[in-house]
Amino acid sequence: MYKLVKDLPFKNIYAIDFEFYGNDGDIPKIVCMVMQNIKTMEISRVWHDQLLEMNTTPFNIGENTALITYFAPAEIQSMLALNWSTEVSILDLFAEFRCETNGNPNVSRKTLVNALSYYELNHLIPEEKEEMRSLILSGGPWTKGQREDILQYCEQDVIALSPLFDAILKQNPWSDLRLNQALLRGRYMKAVGSMQHRGVPIDLEILQNLDIQWEQIKIDLIETVNKDFGVYSDGVFKEILFEAYLAQQNIAWPRLDSGRLMLDKDTFSSMSKSYPKVQPLHELRKTLSEFKLNKLAVGQDGRNRTLLSPFAAKTGRNQPSTAKFIFGPAKWVRGLIKPEMGMSLAYCDWSSQEIAIAAALSGDELLWKAYESGDPYIAFAIQAGLAPSEATKESHKDIRNRCKTVVLGTNYGMSAYGVAQAAKIHVLEAKSLLQKHRETYKKFCSWADNNKNIGLLGLRLETCFGWPIQVEAGHIKANTFLNWPMQAHGAEMMRIACVLAVERGLKLCAPIHDALLIESSNDQIDADVTKLKECMSEASEGVLGTGKICRVDAEIVKYPDRYMDEQGQEMWDKIMILLAKGQDQLSRYPRNTDAFST
Repeated sequence: MYKLVKDLPFKNIYAIDFEFYGNDGDIPKIVCMVMQNIKTMEISRVWHDQLLEMNTTPFNIGENTALITYFAPAEIQSMLALNWSTEVSILDLFAEFRCETNGNPNVSRKTLVNALSYYELNHLIPEEKEEMRSLILSGGPWTKGQREDILQYCEQDVIALSPLFDAILKQNPWSDLRLNQALLRGRYMKAVGSMQHRGVPIDLEILQNLDIQWEQIKIDLIETVNKDFGVYSDGVFKEILFEAYLAQQNIAWPRLDSGRLMLDKDTFSSMSKSYPKVQPLHELRKTLSEFKLNKLAVGQDGRNRTLLSPFAAKTGRNQPSTAKFIFGPAKWVRGLIKPEMGMSLAYCDWSSQEIAIAAALSGDELLWKAYESGDPYIAFAIQAGLAPSEATKESHKDIRNRCKTVVLGTNYGMSAYGVAQAAKIHVLEAKSLLQKHRETYKKFCSWADNNKNIGLLGLRLETCFGWPIQVEAGHIKANTFLNWPMQAHGAEMMRIACVLAVERGLKLCAPIHDALLIESSNDQIDADVTKLKECMSEASEGVLGTGKICRVDAEIVKYPDRYMDEQGQEMWDKIMILLAKGQDQLSRYPRNTDAFST
């Protein structure tokens, strides 16, 4: 058991922290670095001009060297900005603090200050933190005294890392297994730093033109979309008009206890999947309410770079800003993703990942056979006796759609009413389908119920690679524990795939829930997609077990084409027409641009 950081089996152990500044989307500009040798406790402080003169790291590299950090992607990005090697082991105390406290209702923010406070190391909390951050982010120039203050501020964070690590180890001494799990998370944090450094290529010209004309485009967009719905009046959404539209289209929309329509984004999202005709209205509302063009974190080189916020969710999934990350806003915005000249992008995603995880981890061979069939929804219909053995997606479309709602909904504890709403069937039929599901996949349902009961009792649930959740009884909804194992193991799968891809030299741009985006040259993209699929298959087998592999689909986009989400295509086309119209007016009347300014 490891009880102190000095006891860890590394030849070299350094606590390290960089200070940097820069605009959202740009590669950070390094201010300074402070490093402490944990074996000797010696401290080194280096200002940016000295760092820029270094051709290699001022410490030994290799697996025998461990860097202790608090949120390693920042340090990895800094090292990459300096063209340094990142061939080191990483122990990230941010990830380990999240791991130790995941589900604890008394731990909200996960900053270094909160971690020090949690372990009663208040004497190590630096004073005037916000004031110093503002000084650093100003970008200088700094006086000699300010430089000393910045170095001292950086040093305070560094000297807090060893005592914090010791406090974690004393509270919960680590075994070799626990250390290996931490090192795996550290490898992922290193991959995150690499992805944040690379970023996603964006069509900067269209983004800038949209920004210039955005206010007028929004006005025209409402008018264009509203022709099919008639729910806006003077540019304002009217609930009474939407209610009339729903009645005309015979759409049963969810309501609040008061009887009013549920108009939140989640309801619109789920209903637009059940009723595709509502999708343009959903995209419009999401665009108007959430999307701010100037919030996208795009650097001067046309790259979308932003914090991917790893381990932020209770499931261990990433939670990047929905405003800053290109995959966060309305789906049409993804049309801005475009490979550079001579380059290609590939979007590779696991097919029906949650079903594969549910089947493999529960040991339900019948559910796994349904997954292996390639269409788990029609397979359920056949297995449950709801469709003949020769049934296909084309021949039994209606029953497949109903079964799809049930198969996906049971992972979230969807009620019969919810199934009825989503599948557009009577609640009695929904109850019957849910019962058929329980009878068909008995082993899975027993496993899912057991997970829920464990969580509700306040006991610990844990993934195969050690990501836990433990919540005091009564502090979380029951259905959370139904889906947590699928989501958390999906996150493990994604992390391992990212680690393998980056370590094998693939140019990984970003993770997107159950998918990965890479870029490569046009003549290399096919080979790199094959390599990425191998990484993703290995990752799935590592989570699901020997012989069980989650299928991977790939979509390749080559310059000059752009990436496009199918559900966002219609809205993108509308906006491009309005953009072209606005540019035409600007070219005719170049001095009269007030109507198009932001």
